[in-house]
Amino acid sequence: MIVLAGCIIRQNKANAQVNIIHQLKSAVKGTTDSVQYVDLMNQLAGQYQHRQLDTCFFYLCRAREVAQRIGYKSGEAAAYRGLGSYYTYRDNSYLSFRFYTDALNLYKQLGDSTGICQTSMHLGVYYQFEKQYQEAATYMKRAMSMSTRLKNDTLLRTLLANYYFIYANDLRNHHSSDFVDRKQAYLALTTARRMAVKAADERLLIYTGMLQAQELIYAEMDVTEGIARLISLIAESERKGYVYHAMYGYSHLATYRIRNHLPDSLAAQRQMARLAMIGGFRELALPVVSKLYTWYDARHDEDSAHLYANMMLDIVEKEEQSKTQGELDYIDYYMQEKKLRALQLQHDYQQQILDKKAMESRNRYAVIIFLSVMLILIILLLADVNRSHRRSRQHAARLGEKNREISEKNALLRTQDDFKNKLISLIAHDFRVPLHHIIDITNLLKDHSLSYEEATALFRQLETKSAHTLHIFDSILRWIRSQLSGFVYTPVACVPATMVKDALEILRDNCIEKRIRVTVAISEEVTVLADQEMLQFVHRNLLHNAIKFSPAGSELRITSTISGDHVTIAFIDEGRGIDPDMLLHLFEYRNREKGSSKHKGGAGLALIICKDFMDKMGGVIRGVNNVGKGSTFTYTLPLVNKPS
Repeated sequence: MIVLAGCIIRQNKANAQVNIIHQLKSAVKGTTDSVQYVDLMNQLAGQYQHRQLDTCFFYLCRAREVAQRIGYKSGEAAAYRGLGSYYTYRDNSYLSFRFYTDALNLYKQLGDSTGICQTSMHLGVYYQFEKQYQEAATYMKRAMSMSTRLKNDTLLRTLLANYYFIYANDLRNHHSSDFVDRKQAYLALTTARRMAVKAADERLLIYTGMLQAQELIYAEMDVTEGIARLISLIAESERKGYVYHAMYGYSHLATYRIRNHLPDSLAAQRQMARLAMIGGFRELALPVVSKLYTWYDARHDEDSAHLYANMMLDIVEKEEQSKTQGELDYIDYYMQEKKLRALQLQHDYQQQILDKKAMESRNRYAVIIFLSVMLILIILLLADVNRSHRRSRQHAARLGEKNREISEKNALLRTQDDFKNKLISLIAHDFRVPLHHIIDITNLLKDHSLSYEEATALFRQLETKSAHTLHIFDSILRWIRSQLSGFVYTPVACVPATMVKDALEILRDNCIEKRIRVTVAISEEVTVLADQEMLQFVHRNLLHNAIKFSPAGSELRITSTISGDHVTIAFIDEGRGIDPDMLLHLFEYRNREKGSSKHKGGAGLALIICKDFMDKMGGVIRGVNNVGKGSTFTYTLPLVNKPS
């Protein structure tokens, strides 16, 4: 509480620096759902991005929602770009990349060069963090090239600072690049600093000042001066409310002190953890919080260890919630976008019909007026009426056909809606298990009923199950995209023996718990042509089902049989087998109408996806009951090279 109170006092002293936020909030009060409102929401999100991340997310969601509703594409693209940055700070690279890509595509549709340049810069930094240096250089080159034509000083100075940041990152990762060299990087940083001073850009002044201080420290030009500058800039960042910049400074201060075995590195790490919880940058501080917990626990400082243990659990819990909610939100956004496109097409079609009817109505009036004036042309009038009558009948026939097509499409949409509900139910079911594990582990830790070794084992088990759930979710999402936007199959050589063992590693705890003996009789020389992610999804689901329905103390055998240019991998269990009524529709999706018996429906969605993946890879998947007990699931794929 003392730390928090001190932070609030410093923020109150910095009211002069947050006037722009108050002005934006005042302007919002006088606007509703409009282009101006969306722009204000995006500007507020940008102001809070380095101050309070949760508040930033609130404004971005509001901007995206209103922009989509009123059709303001530029504001929607800006919101996507902001969401890309938000998920970068949330340490969720997948959603960060998706939103950056959506923003870039939308800016390209609008022909917005400034938006394209900004988003390309963000993507360059994103790829740099992902250590994909070639892609990072490509996007940064594109942004640098565009910035010289745009003559936008605000964008240029930020771009120059990031140019130096990439050089410094390359240097610390021992990576050389033909895109960034030492001389150009120093010049870029100096230029960015000079432009920030001229424009009185407070945030960029702090950022470039920290970069210059790091240069003095890491290049050992003047370490004492560099440390002094860094500490001063950290204090200034806290005073002015730039929580992320203060965290960034403390991080480098702690790194330098640890590397050189200097005192007070622990104090810098504590400050970084404190600021992360205040500003909502929890995921970025998780490694530091973990180190603090380990340090205090090793010294039997129970109060401090308990504090950081609770903080660590809170970060992990909220990180899982954020990832799950973010990914579900992205799916919901994607489906809503599809619906909006369908409604737009329907509106355009109806508008065409109205235009045609209006044109036909005008033609009829012209004919009537013409016939009333020109009685001499009565015969031509009758012929024209006859032709009009034939056209009307043809038009009515065409309208009838269109109505039938619309009815068929409505039926298809209802089926797809039922499929979507089943998909959501499956994802909710699969994600409920790891969340229950998290809650159980949290309760056990609160009760202090676990030893350190037991807690470590539980964390490893939780990590394994969460990774398994995330792998399944990624595969389902990939399948959804292949269904909605087309699929290009690019097979590679895969070794089933190795992949099956990797999949079993995730399920090892389940096997141990049920005392199931697993025998893998697949030659290491067997190599098949397949998509690796799709094939591993099939392995995980067939193994999961076999272990799930196998009795305790039973045996699970995985074998391979080569026939010609194909190999068949079999998963043989000793469970209760498959319901004969279900066996006929094991890999089918069938709509369940009200009143129908439960055995008339298809199999679970995971098996349906397995069959779809096999179809795309040119393979075959089957399931049969064994003669004695249990069931056997097999899949067949083409060989790369037949083993000798």
